[in-house]
Amino acid sequence: MRNLSCIVFLLIGSLSIFAQSPHGNSLKIDCSSCHESTNWRIIPKNVKFNHNSETSFKLTGQHVTVNCISCHKSLIFSEAKTQCISCHLDVHQNSVGVNCVRCHKTNSWIVNNIIRIHQNSRFPLMGAHLNVDCQSCHSEYLNLYFPIISVSCFSCHKQQYYATTSPNHVQANFSTNCQTCHGLTDFTWGNASFDHSFFPLVGGHNIQNCFACHAPGSNFKGLTTDCYPCHKQNYITAKNPDHIAAKFPTTCQDCHNTLTFTQAVFNHNSTGFPLTGAHASISCQSCHISGYTNTPTNCYSCHASDYANTTNPNHSAQGFSHDCSQCHTTNDWGGGSFDHTAVGFPLTGMHANLQCAQCHTSGFTNTSMACVTCHLKDYSAAISPVNHVAAGLPQTCQDCHSIAAQFTTTSFTHSSTGFALTGAHTTVSCESCHKGSVMNTPVDCYSCHANDYANTTDPNHVQQGFPHDCTQCHTTTSWGDANFNHSGTGFPLTGAHTTVACQSCHNSNYTNISPLCYSCHQQDYAGTTNPAHQSAGFPTDCTPCHTTSGWTPSTFNHAQYFPLSGNHDISTCSTCHTTASNFGVFSCTATCHSQANTDPHHTDVSGYVYSPTSCYGCHPTGQGD
Repeated sequence: MRNLSCIVFLLIGSLSIFAQSPHGNSLKIDCSSCHESTNWRIIPKNVKFNHNSETSFKLTGQHVTVNCISCHKSLIFSEAKTQCISCHLDVHQNSVGVNCVRCHKTNSWIVNNIIRIHQNSRFPLMGAHLNVDCQSCHSEYLNLYFPIISVSCFSCHKQQYYATTSPNHVQANFSTNCQTCHGLTDFTWGNASFDHSFFPLVGGHNIQNCFACHAPGSNFKGLTTDCYPCHKQNYITAKNPDHIAAKFPTTCQDCHNTLTFTQAVFNHNSTGFPLTGAHASISCQSCHISGYTNTPTNCYSCHASDYANTTNPNHSAQGFSHDCSQCHTTNDWGGGSFDHTAVGFPLTGMHANLQCAQCHTSGFTNTSMACVTCHLKDYSAAISPVNHVAAGLPQTCQDCHSIAAQFTTTSFTHSSTGFALTGAHTTVSCESCHKGSVMNTPVDCYSCHANDYANTTDPNHVQQGFPHDCTQCHTTTSWGDANFNHSGTGFPLTGAHTTVACQSCHNSNYTNISPLCYSCHQQDYAGTTNPAHQSAGFPTDCTPCHTTSGWTPSTFNHAQYFPLSGNHDISTCSTCHTTASNFGVFSCTATCHSQANTDPHHTDVSGYVYSPTSCYGCHPTGQGD
């Protein structure tokens, strides 16, 4: 502090000359915080400056007692560096960086927690590494020089690798990645263990001597995991059964496990051919007569003799399929039972009692399932209810016959043809409609009822051009009881239309008749004089005034065009409709209100514009006011 005081006094002169603080512009505290007011002397106990709170560098440990000038080389205090290396010599020669606080504290340079520090490095100390001397790995330890060294085990344990003979690492070409067998937490080099999980050493494979499989001097890499290379001799000498003679595959694991080689068990299910029924008790050689590979799995390959010698029924003579499983099971060859449903032809009704050969006359394959194949004679001889051949009946027997009854019993549903038999159609004979053949019979009424159509005179269908679609008026109950629904034409018959004869409107034919009133009431339109429709140019649409109840009386709803009220309630149309040829024209001023143009009441209204019907805007009731 005495030295600092001298520096302060030396700078007093310069302070007066330059009129600024010798500590630089960054120090903003009052001078009296450190100096006496009578002189520049500094009394440490009176200094009010707090280095910890007023700077970013807290004074701890030995920094509390060190002379300020040790760090502050000049009076401009802000020039002092905060890095350790700015004040302290790097004895480690930049081998561990310049961040001293990673290992050292401000109270002492001695490092007493090197183990914990090492745990945060790229090589944490574990196992035997906790107890070894630092110099064992850091050769420049005594010189405090710690250059980066390899973290590979081999870099330090090269001598152990070369010196190890059980097993000989060099001859076996072991990997130099020591932790493959040696653990980082081990406290001795000899306590090695290899993770053999890629080929678990269990059962008989739990061998302590590696060279039992890995020959001495061999490479420990690339040894196959197949059983045969190690157990070749076991395979060759095996006689129960003889593996070579039986041509067993060399995949030992198919029958053997790792517990013992002699207790072999083969899971036949794994072949896709499980042994069930009688197959479970026969010797293997019964089927595997030529070895254990590529043995056929079809029944016939073993049961050809059974097939040839079976006479009930005779399989060979009747051309039975070689697929024995269709009738036989593995329980017993003699108890054959065929599920006929599986072929899509269940045996029901009369078919259930037939002998197989009755249908399968040429073998049991490709037998037709069409009825006529077996029943052609029945079809040809059938004459009741109709001669099948002469009538051209289809040979789809199932349309009329069922399997449950004899061929003579028929049950035909006419609805299945799309033409249901109703009314009188249910009692007529088939030949009445099916003349000569039941095929392609027309379903329209006229094809059978042409004579009825031609002979009907009330009304005369031919003269009046009735359509040939009889269903518009007739039903299947009776031809004579006809009834036409006129509403279906879009022109329902109401009022007087319900009592007039059809010919009144249909005077030429029954098709393309106009639904307009005028087409029938032209004479009524022309003969009406009150008012005269024709001379007045009335529209030919009769419906605005007339109804179907009668031509007279008629009514016109004048309110929808021009309400007739007050003085306008006039019974004579021509009073306002002065143009006889067109009742759509009328005028207020032309006849009734001609004086309105000269009425002083109107002339007082400036700019009033007249139109033929403008009076109604102010005189809706027809009054003058």
